Amino acid sequence: MTKTQTRPLKGTPLAIIEAAERLFGQYGIENVSLRQIRLEACAGNNSAISYHFSDREKLVRAIWEYRLPILDRARRVQLDDIYAKGLQHDPQMVLRALIMPSYDLLDSSGVHRYAAFFRHALRWQQGTAIRNSQLNATPASNEALALFHALRPDASPQVLDYRLRYGTCMFFDMIFDRDVAIAGGQKVEHESIFLAEGFGMLEALCLFSARSSSHSS
Repeated sequence: MTKTQTRPLKGTPLAIIEAAERLFGQYGIENVSLRQIRLEACAGNNSAISYHFSDREKLVRAIWEYRLPILDRARRVQLDDIYAKGLQHDPQMVLRALIMPSYDLLDSSGVHRYAAFFRHALRWQQGTAIRNSQLNATPASNEALALFHALRPDASPQVLDYRLRYGTCMFFDMIFDRDVAIAGGQKVEHESIFLAEGFGMLEALCLFSARSSSHSS
């Protein structure tokens, strides 16, 4: 698993990026002020955020620019393992290649901060467009998406991407809720059971056949 071992220096651009990721993940992209992010990052200069990032959209871009290379390297490892085992047509394995790099990205306290951020970023009006504009910078992600589309060649990529977008948001909501429960000392399902349930739901949502469903009704 990928973990951040040390906190960045207070007030630095990296500290601002990580503070924005934490707060956006907790409260949503539109519900956090730039002043809150500045205070969370311990940036004493009132103009620190505007100097480095200028606005909320550039902060979201900066979070992805910081995280995506890490995620793409992890996804490359997953894909190489899939090809080595001949499992590129296995829905669960393909979905895991898409999701697990984000799940495995933990902060120093073992919390899924990036997954929490990602669920809000995909729901944000500009979020999907920003992420799509960066796909060329993440070749392993593109490759995993191509394998995902190939699982249902009878469905349009646009429909499959729509399902994956909202299915991922649902899955990451579950991850966020589980982290909150753990932090509150509540009993939770074993991680292996939790992940099996999440991927089962994601497969059912993303790869169901609307044609067979309508016929059966």
